[in-house]
Amino acid sequence: MAKTENQFKKPIKSSELDPNFKYEVASTYEGRTILYCYQCGTCSAGCPVISALEFMPHQIIRMTLLGLKTEVLETSTLWLCATCYLCNERCPQGVEISNVFYSLKNMASQHNIIPKGLKQLAQNIYQLGVVAEVTDFQEEEREDLGLPVVPEVDLEAVQEILERTGLKSLLRKKKNSEETDQ
Repeated sequence: MAKTENQFKKPIKSSELDPNFKYEVASTYEGRTILYCYQCGTCSAGCPVISALEFMPHQIIRMTLLGLKTEVLETSTLWLCATCYLCNERCPQGVEISNVFYSLKNMASQHNIIPKGLKQLAQNIYQLGVVAEVTDFQEEEREDLGLPVVPEVDLEAVQEILERTGLKSLLRKKKNSEETDQ
C-alpha cells in the first residue's frame, strides 16, 4: 500500500542526500522534465496501481528532487509502474513521470539494483533466446491446434545484442554478487 505523507517517521539527514541526483536524472533524455514538477499530486491521484506501490509517483519525484538517491533506486515502485502514461497525460506541468521512472530504472540497473525475477528473465533470454523454453507438451498442443512449429531462435544474434547493450555484464554482476552472498 502506498505511504501517505504522515507515515514517514524517519527524519531526512542532509548528510544522506545527493544534491546532484535531480540533475543527474534531468540530464537523461527520459528524465529531462523532472524539474518542472511542483508536487500537485495529479500523477498519484490517477495512478491505477497506486495500491501496490511502496511510494506514490509524486513522492518518488519529490524524493528524487530532494536527493534521496538510495531510497529511490532501491524502491520497488519503479518496477511496479504499469507504464500506462496516464500520469504523463494528466500532469499540468508536462512532467513525463513514466519516462522519469525509466531513467530511474536505468540508473538502478547501472547500480545492479534489479528485481530478482527480471534478472532471471534476462538470464533465460541470454541462455535460451526466449523468456521460457517451449516444451514438447506445448509443441504437441500447438500441433493439435493447427499452429506452426515455434521457429528456432538465432541464439548467437540474441546473445550479441545482449552483449552490445551491456546486459551480459549485468548478468555477470548478478552471478558474482550471488556467489559473494552465499
